[in-house]
Amino acid sequence: MDPTTSSTPVVTTPDSSSSEFSSADFTIGRLFQQPNLEEKQAEEIAFLSLTRPSSHTDRPIGATLTWRDLSVYVTAPKAKGNVAPFKRVLNNVRGALQPGSLVALMGASGAGKSTLLNALACRCPPGVVVDGEIRINGRLIDRSFCDMSGYVYQDDIFVGSLTAREHLLFTARLKMSGNWTVHEQNLRVQELLTDLGLIKCQNVIIGEPGVTKGLSGGERKRLSFASQVLTDPPVLFCDEPTTGLDTFSAERLVMMLKDLTQRGKTVVCTIHQPSSETFAMFDRLVLLAEGRIAYQGSSSGALGFFESMGYTCPATYNPADFYVQTLAVIPGLEDTSRSTVRAICDRFIVTSTAKQIDLLIQFETSLGQEMLELSTKNGHQPVGLHQARWAIQFLWLVWRAFVDSYRNPAVHTLRILQKIAIALLAGLCFHGVLGTRDQKTIQNIQGALFILTTENTFPALYGALGIFPMEWPLFLRDARGGLYSPSAYYLSKVVALIPGYVVETFVFVTIAYWLMGLKPEAGAFLYSCWILIVTCNTAAACGTFFSAACESIAVAISFLIPFDYILFITGGVLISLSSLPEYVSWTKYLSWFLYTNEALSAVQWQNVTSIKCDETNFPCLHNGQEVMKHFSFDSSRFSVDITSMLFIYCTFHMLGLMAIVRRSRS
Repeated sequence: MDPTTSSTPVVTTPDSSSSEFSSADFTIGRLFQQPNLEEKQAEEIAFLSLTRPSSHTDRPIGATLTWRDLSVYVTAPKAKGNVAPFKRVLNNVRGALQPGSLVALMGASGAGKSTLLNALACRCPPGVVVDGEIRINGRLIDRSFCDMSGYVYQDDIFVGSLTAREHLLFTARLKMSGNWTVHEQNLRVQELLTDLGLIKCQNVIIGEPGVTKGLSGGERKRLSFASQVLTDPPVLFCDEPTTGLDTFSAERLVMMLKDLTQRGKTVVCTIHQPSSETFAMFDRLVLLAEGRIAYQGSSSGALGFFESMGYTCPATYNPADFYVQTLAVIPGLEDTSRSTVRAICDRFIVTSTAKQIDLLIQFETSLGQEMLELSTKNGHQPVGLHQARWAIQFLWLVWRAFVDSYRNPAVHTLRILQKIAIALLAGLCFHGVLGTRDQKTIQNIQGALFILTTENTFPALYGALGIFPMEWPLFLRDARGGLYSPSAYYLSKVVALIPGYVVETFVFVTIAYWLMGLKPEAGAFLYSCWILIVTCNTAAACGTFFSAACESIAVAISFLIPFDYILFITGGVLISLSSLPEYVSWTKYLSWFLYTNEALSAVQWQNVTSIKCDETNFPCLHNGQEVMKHFSFDSSRFSVDITSMLFIYCTFHMLGLMAIVRRSRS
């Protein structure tokens, strides 16, 4: 069937025996013959809206995905004499995928299949430029397309401490909050657990491969698949869904995808070296080579197309391997291979199948424009799925963080035991030497306060560096998929840290304070606990900022050590603050070491009116006020010290939040 050159296509019903798009052409011809599209307004708007159904028993209507003149560029490293800042990965490709299609996107390494998949899914990473038209039911897609489509990644990344059911419930609360009731969400989760064979393992923790026992590889892949089809999207993209699975598990997974297409879904998969049985389940095939479309159509029609070019697949050969091998650029035969690829791609462009695809693209574009005008005229706007409210995101992220913490007690137990051991060691070292009030006691008390400060600073400071690098791949995947915002994620991690630091600090101070023999007053003890809890959380805020701003723990440490070194020196113990050179004296205002030492000293030396002296002591400090003055401290600044630490705490977290947002976008 050849398209006409007139502005309005003339479409005839094609012969089903020779057409790749016979059913589509019949529909196109029937609809183009309609004299008045307004008579079918309700039906067509419902088809184009792609809204969530009114109840969990309904299902969204399928979608036709088309792309035209699509080119994708990636940033290329500049070489000598190379003035082009970009490298073209996809070269002016076009295609169409209809509802009910299970599509295999194949090609040799570097052919551009993953790039095409990401471009169609509107999930290209930063630095990738997409040029051309991608339409869903005739309408140009944008970032909101992520809400109405699913994307199953090749690597299965989870919070390993959650169970399969908890993971799906967490995802459902964030993905389905705006359109589904809680009852409908629970029913949908139960439905997926049943349909995907996860009922028996629904209460088993997901685990970490090679670290903790949990779900098997096949179960993890099915759970990843379930996460993306919770909202029953009309289009599902799968990046190498069978990677890492045995033949039986791979066939079972593809059968699940096939079942989805029976309900009108469009499923697109990049796939690598499928078995003959697995490949036979795909009814549509898109072959890419050197960034161009080498073939697009039915899986059965591909053999005939290659035979017409003189490339015959042996009877005992896997067709999938044959296609990839034929289109591969063979090392040592690059020119010959590229010539073969170019000939195949050029030949496909002029086939009737390619022309039918062009006609379908033209029809979908025209129909989409008509429906857009009708929707605007009658006040109808397509409604998609909406991201959950920020408060809901925050609460469920906090829940996930606390569940993860609760199910990893070994880490907290080890940290508590470490605190107890260090508190006992430090307390016993100072035990009995702080009782008398003489000149030697001054140094001992300040040394004890220094130990309290450093022990509640450095573990929190460096312990927080691993917070974001360890979860960064999971966060990027969820945030770019629209599951939650960077701000909700960051603040949930901050809130989840606070209880642990409060408990650890209280345990340490309770043991060390009384063993050291510091001021034996309940008020002084409680004030010291409060000061050190603020100190611990401020140090953790600094570590959290460096964790959010740096790509790895090693990079964070390399930047943190010089910064920490300056703050440590200006803490008021190692050097007299009044003797600091002017060009570095300003750094003391950034040092929570200073504020902590000054506040703790004010608590210990308050109301101390008499300190013993003898002839060997010079200078002789007679009371607590003189001690404070000697260290350049001021007891009247107690409230300022606490406020300053809280200000530094908030500032570091604001900077950390800005770093998370910037990195997630760039």
